[in-house]
Amino acid sequence: MPTLSVIMIVKNEAACIADCLNSVRAIADEMIVVDTGSTDETCVIAEKIGAKLSHIEWPDDFAAARNASIAAATGDWLLHMDADEVLDEHGAVRVRALVDADGEGADAIEVTLANYCNDPRAWRWIPVRRDNPDADLARGFAGYIAVPLLRLFRNGCGFEYREAVHENITESVQERGGVVRAEPGIVIHHYGYHAEDTPEDKLAFYLRLARKKLAQHPDSPKNLHDLAEQALACGHVDEAEAACRRALAIMPDHLESATTLANILLSRGDITEARDLLQLFAVDGTAPAHVHVALAAIECREGELNAAATRLRHVTAADPRNPMAMLCIARLHDLRGNQEHARRELALLHDAFPMIDEFAVLLRAHDLRIQGEELYNGGYPTTALECLVEALKRDPEDPLTHNALGVVAHALGDTTRARAEFERALQLAPGMPDARANLDSLG
Repeated sequence: MPTLSVIMIVKNEAACIADCLNSVRAIADEMIVVDTGSTDETCVIAEKIGAKLSHIEWPDDFAAARNASIAAATGDWLLHMDADEVLDEHGAVRVRALVDADGEGADAIEVTLANYCNDPRAWRWIPVRRDNPDADLARGFAGYIAVPLLRLFRNGCGFEYREAVHENITESVQERGGVVRAEPGIVIHHYGYHAEDTPEDKLAFYLRLARKKLAQHPDSPKNLHDLAEQALACGHVDEAEAACRRALAIMPDHLESATTLANILLSRGDITEARDLLQLFAVDGTAPAHVHVALAAIECREGELNAAATRLRHVTAADPRNPMAMLCIARLHDLRGNQEHARRELALLHDAFPMIDEFAVLLRAHDLRIQGEELYNGGYPTTALECLVEALKRDPEDPLTHNALGVVAHALGDTTRARAEFERALQLAPGMPDARANLDSLG
């Protein structure tokens, strides 16, 4: 019967390696752990659980380290795991069944890597269904980014990892004629995907490897986009933009680069170019939801509210719990003057995803804005100003709060601030008629 080796590379993973190894121990014939310089209890824990341990000097290349783990394995099949990952019971049973059947005609199996995070703006982010029997595996996260990856593959076929960072084995399998089959029902749960919590030195380390990888293959759209993501994480917006533009020059339909570039453009207010770019991917109606949500947000800013509503209905018909669509719907209601509907949508969003702080903050900002407007209408402009300032601290991108602040500032005799607030409202929503009329009234 075919045998299975679990292969890992590790460094200072004492906090999580036991969970990982225990999730695969029952199905593995051997567990290979290659340590690259741990100074904590990682190696002791791994050996206690039964892993075969070896040590290498860090080669400054993740692919080279992965290939060292392949070289140490004796199994007929290899399952690549990282220490901050867990294979659930259902996935473990299916992996073992595939190995026992010698791949059922395949040489490599593509599984789903679930990168848990609370970032609903991330492309391919999927909310965790609380009624799912496996919801506890989310460990309190609201959702995950689903990434298809080759993680289970036949040993002894010359398959090797490539690329210094974001390493992959897919290219090698394809070159050697390996038969690949997708098994999306096998999910590897990854709990270490939190870019916002990554130390600066680690971000700089990944950026250096991304630059190294691109230097080796300078015309790869994937490598260019990998660099763009790492550059953005380090705050190098110009480098990220240049990498995305170069990737799109090589492959105009590279959606990942287009998405990242559109986000960069929107962040600095280049609405027209972002819209033109995204519309290239929405012409045939098959674009992923995030493209339509981004276009709907642009339409809201431009005052094309009916077009935005139509687009959002299309998204929510397919995915009623799409959080970014719900957020855009709330803004749409606000811009139409339906404050109660807007609040209800924000409350539904907060109730659906209570672990995402942003949604609670935005709901509070909305309440503060309404309270400020009521105070102003009730004859309390100074208190209203304080309330609206608090709202703006929580949601600085709300054009309605800026407009309301401008109204109150003007009533208090601060024309300079009123003008600045109306102009900012129009920057955020150029198609907002109230802000335009208020600005024009200042002369």
